[in-house]
Amino acid sequence: MTTVVMVTHGTHGDVLPFVGLGRILRGRGHRVEILTHAPFEGVARREGLEFTAIDTEREYERYLADTPMLLGAGMERWRQFYDATGLFDQIRFECQVLKTRHVPGETVFVGRHTTAISTLFAGELLAVPTAWVAVTPVQYMSERPAVHMYRETMSDRLDAVRATLGLEPVDDWASWFTSAQLHLGLWPEWFDRAGIAAPSRARLTGAPYGDDTFQAAVPPEAERLLDQGAVIVTGGTGRMIHERFYPAAVAACAAAGVPALVVARHRDLVPDPLPPGITWFPHLPFHQVMGRARAVLHHGGIGTVVRAVAAGVPQVLLAHGFDRSDNGMRLARLKLGSWLPERRWTPEEIVPLLRAALSDDGYGERVAPYALAAMPGLRAAAEAVEELLNV
Repeated sequence: MTTVVMVTHGTHGDVLPFVGLGRILRGRGHRVEILTHAPFEGVARREGLEFTAIDTEREYERYLADTPMLLGAGMERWRQFYDATGLFDQIRFECQVLKTRHVPGETVFVGRHTTAISTLFAGELLAVPTAWVAVTPVQYMSERPAVHMYRETMSDRLDAVRATLGLEPVDDWASWFTSAQLHLGLWPEWFDRAGIAAPSRARLTGAPYGDDTFQAAVPPEAERLLDQGAVIVTGGTGRMIHERFYPAAVAACAAAGVPALVVARHRDLVPDPLPPGITWFPHLPFHQVMGRARAVLHHGGIGTVVRAVAAGVPQVLLAHGFDRSDNGMRLARLKLGSWLPERRWTPEEIVPLLRAALSDDGYGERVAPYALAAMPGLRAAAEAVEELLNV
């Protein structure tokens, strides 16, 4: 039996695709373990995966609370973030766990592109085939600055971790950064073609749809609002969101006279009180409710983008930070959505875009070919991981 050990970090959009991938690999007869944040243990174990927490629930909340410092940050902020949240010690811990899980000739490591450094270190040490999995095109677009950041601001601590494994310091960070045997991109080909393409080494397998690992009943209030033609407002499941996102989105919905479901894991991010017809929910099963919304007003995360396309729902993006503006530009080029940068988040600019989305009678016809092509891609990703066994 092959052992597949996966390492990932971040919010639901970074973790749930790996849980979904693990579910498929387990169903194909492999032993699968995931190393990630403590709050995801329940969903991982429900899918039959073995689980090792890289932190505690309290440490994870501190990690999320510190992430806003990275929005628009320079390289020095990333080093401060790693130091403040103990990420170098976490990398060392992950490497030790990967070592103990290694069965010669029967092990594959799978890591989240950019952050799962431990999978490359341990793979190098143990000669284990390794896959690095990107969840958004910007991870490939940012490789050169990421290499520069690791080399110039983090190499001392990362080489110290390598020393504990008996590895020499990295002398060529650019080559090291692309040293995995398999590079996967979890997004559809049509989304890739709408912007800067992924490098030729990347295998695009399609949409991940990891959100279907969360099964939950839809609250009666959410049902009521959806029946009234509500829109969904969401800034994702973390705290890496501009402080103006929820106030701007809520004000726009109120000004447009549109009922809304505001989905945010952290209540303190959302205005209190909310206007009439707008209700906060800590979470909703998007795979169940997205197709019932009249539109989605969101932050621009790729998971929400692709899920909304698959559901055939118009989108307006208030995009700030990381991949979100790029995702907005890709959608706009395809005429599948509109977006605004942070400096333009005013009711005068958001409301017309929201109303246009709600009244776009031709949207269903335009989105249909892309929705059809937004098929689940985790099975193809699982098959690619299995090929590493023959490397």
